[in-house]
Amino acid sequence: MALHATILFMPGAENGTPVGSGFTEGELKFASFWVRNELVLRRAVYALLIAVNAALWGYAAWGFLDAYAISYPRESRIPADIAANEVLAKQLASNRPQNVRVGRVEVFANTEGRLDIVVPVENANAQWVAEFTYRFNVSGELTPARSGVLLPGERSYLGEFGFTQQTKGAKTAVLTVDALRWVRLDPKVVGSDYEEWLSRRNAFRISDVTQSNAIEIGGKKVLRTNFTFTNPTAYGYWSIPLYVLLKRGDAIVAANRVVLSRVASGETRTVSMDWFEQLPSVTDTEIVPVVDYLDPGAYMK
Repeated sequence: MALHATILFMPGAENGTPVGSGFTEGELKFASFWVRNELVLRRAVYALLIAVNAALWGYAAWGFLDAYAISYPRESRIPADIAANEVLAKQLASNRPQNVRVGRVEVFANTEGRLDIVVPVENANAQWVAEFTYRFNVSGELTPARSGVLLPGERSYLGEFGFTQQTKGAKTAVLTVDALRWVRLDPKVVGSDYEEWLSRRNAFRISDVTQSNAIEIGGKKVLRTNFTFTNPTAYGYWSIPLYVLLKRGDAIVAANRVVLSRVASGETRTVSMDWFEQLPSVTDTEIVPVVDYLDPGAYMK
């Protein structure tokens, strides 16, 4: 007895159309893959989630550690550093030398068309010496360059006397200072008390200042200033320049300079100075010694 079987092929089964229960071949393959690997896949997903979570917690922990254990101590010092820098800046500013104070430049007509020029100056610094060269610009003409030194706290004068203008012009002058150099006091030289050191040197006495109109030279009456200069210090000086200024009230009406040479310790000298120009009545005389006491070459052995 012969058996015959008929096999029916469903069109489109090989192209993913539903087979049997209605699932496609691709869905059946995915379901078979999931059943075989579900445990592995779940573990992989859990591991990925744990890794991401650990990374987030680690980043957060590093932020807290950096903020409170690493960066905070360093950053907390920043305000203190800023405050310390401000204090240092203020100290530097306070220790920096102040500018030399300059008064009004006075110009006086002398005989034969010559000019006498003088200006008050002051070094208000307590620890700085000002060294410089100076000259005057007289209506566009420059006087010769002179060297100047102002000791700490010194009030003095700068001047040019007997200057002859090449061209006649207004008798006005402007002080110009070049090559200004600041030098700090050296404790090895002046010790710990500069004022005491200076007082033993800058102790000259000027007395018996008189003015006389009874002097006649070349048929012309002149004003003569007389005074006594005493050096009571223990030091002799090769030269002591003296600025002599005649005043009417607070105003300077005439100025000149005289230099005393080889002034020994304990020596007293009588000094006379003649003024040939016409002057108003004089009510006061100011005499200012100008010595660079820090210069060893200023002292006689």
